[in-house]
Amino acid sequence: MRSLVGIFFLSISSLALPSVGFADCTIDSNGPADAPEIRLSQLGLQIGAPSKAVFSSPTQTPTDWSLYNSERELVASGSTFVFGESVASGGHVHQIDLPNNLPAGENFTIESCDAQSRPFSISERPYSKLAEDSLSYFFQNRSGIDISERYVPDRQFARAAGHPSERLTCFAGEDMRGTTWPGCDHVLDVTGGWYDAGDFGKYAVNGGISTWMLLNAYERLEALQMTEAWSDNRVPMPENDNGLSEILDEARWQVEFLLSLQIPQGVYMSVPIGAQAESEGGPLDLTETDVSGMAHHKVHAAKWPGLPLLPSDADQTRYLYPPSTAATLNVSAVAAQCARIWREIDPVFANRCLVAAVSKYNAAQRNPDIFARRNFDGGGPYNDLDLSDEFGWAATELYATTGQTDYITSLTKTPGAYWLARNGDSSLGDISWNSVDQLPVATMLTASQYVSDNDRARAATILVEIADRYLDDAAQDGYSLPYPPTGYGWGSNGAVASRAVALGYAYDVTGDRKYREALISIMDYLTGRNPLDQSYVAGHGQRAVRKVHHRFWAEGANPDWPPAAPGALSGGPNAGYAPDEHQKAVLGDCAPMTCWADDYTAFALNEVAINWNAALFWLASYLDTTPPAQPNSTTTE
Repeated sequence: MRSLVGIFFLSISSLALPSVGFADCTIDSNGPADAPEIRLSQLGLQIGAPSKAVFSSPTQTPTDWSLYNSERELVASGSTFVFGESVASGGHVHQIDLPNNLPAGENFTIESCDAQSRPFSISERPYSKLAEDSLSYFFQNRSGIDISERYVPDRQFARAAGHPSERLTCFAGEDMRGTTWPGCDHVLDVTGGWYDAGDFGKYAVNGGISTWMLLNAYERLEALQMTEAWSDNRVPMPENDNGLSEILDEARWQVEFLLSLQIPQGVYMSVPIGAQAESEGGPLDLTETDVSGMAHHKVHAAKWPGLPLLPSDADQTRYLYPPSTAATLNVSAVAAQCARIWREIDPVFANRCLVAAVSKYNAAQRNPDIFARRNFDGGGPYNDLDLSDEFGWAATELYATTGQTDYITSLTKTPGAYWLARNGDSSLGDISWNSVDQLPVATMLTASQYVSDNDRARAATILVEIADRYLDDAAQDGYSLPYPPTGYGWGSNGAVASRAVALGYAYDVTGDRKYREALISIMDYLTGRNPLDQSYVAGHGQRAVRKVHHRFWAEGANPDWPPAAPGALSGGPNAGYAPDEHQKAVLGDCAPMTCWADDYTAFALNEVAINWNAALFWLASYLDTTPPAQPNSTTTE
């Protein structure tokens, strides 16, 4: 990897700009009634980094814009770029390209067409607090520990420990499809971990990708010798003053839980083998199988808990749910990553992780097609029938940790062969809990001890090609968001934020500022540069989300309960799925970017989840620690 490009600040303290008038034009007053017509990030802008503002207007020709400081002095001016009709937003869009040589200050405003933006700031580190809050999100969703007032941004977020002692056995009985599960004879202590989303479930699959995202952010900083940016005591938590980054402290809380899901040796269980058709709707065929070393898929109660509800008041009986190959590979991959990162920090813990990583990988090879299903009430299924990417991910993490090339070469004898084929032509899918295609490629760049120069070069090429696909999407979008204009489904904000990984590494290895500018576009969109004038990040922005679908951040259900904690990311616009009549009524007839409401009942729009927040942390931390490119750095017009 190349070193990061340097930061550049241009002083413009003595600008002498002419007064600019507005061409005749009108602005569409879409979105909330009190929203300013000109939209931009509600976090503010970063010195040295170009950004955009956007508005909708039927005017077909460019119109003038002006930027004023708090003293009403003209700082910059220009003409809009007429993008035209925007499929995602449903408007005719004008873009304002703001220069990267603006001075620091408060209460800047942009004016065009007799309309004005919100006041905004320009500073060196507008993403710092958001990065910290998005990591604190995980502490505040810990299971098994008191969330003490001293570690939260406000006393309303403090609470007693939920599920402080979880020694559980397996679910036994009939599921929603009529399958009868015999249960198991073992009991596991699965105390700890993170609550997955708006409920109290704990899952190996979503937990795996979320933990990897935090650890990869740290491992990237370590590879670039920048870990001082995330040294001890930056974010309040009980592990402060232990000399370690809070990223590692928080990730370890979940790693310990993932390791606890391992099934003891010599255990046989009745499990479904192979791709049995869910469309048939009947019971599954179960086969008694040696599941030694596999990981249980999830932990939750047999019924969904109501809300509002504190986890300390959740008294339903909870269970281990059947093992799956996907869960086993997720734990193997993260455990291998753990072994690499903690090798010098805590050799005993690192060895424990490595032993678990190897045993689980072997167990997955022995049982490659035990799939999770939509069988159980009370928790999400996280069902995935294509595990080729998970095999590729776990094998690559083990190779990067041990240097044993057999892990890669043996993929040709597993479903991982299909991942190798996709990897070969750079057609890897986006990052999500059921698509981990890109994770092993990113690992090739950060875990350099055993990875060859050729492997790293190939990984860099792949990620740059993926990032270029994302830039193509940005060129088709009126808000310059690197996301398909018609791609808004459940968790769209998490999907958008996850694209930061390829874009960030593309900037690292090329120094081309277009990739970092695409990251800024993602952040700007999430924090207000959108047709709803909405910051989807709680506590950040003048119109920040509050009433998320969450059991104890439940202001929407009861105003006496707290809103979403600062740094929590809403799932975002969802034009693809409305699971009940209420949410269909909330949505109505909407353009994809506008299919959203700050409504706690609309869980398909406004839930929070660890994988979405992990991607937000990766993005915010990247922008906070990685300076803007200098003006003479590479760019592509």
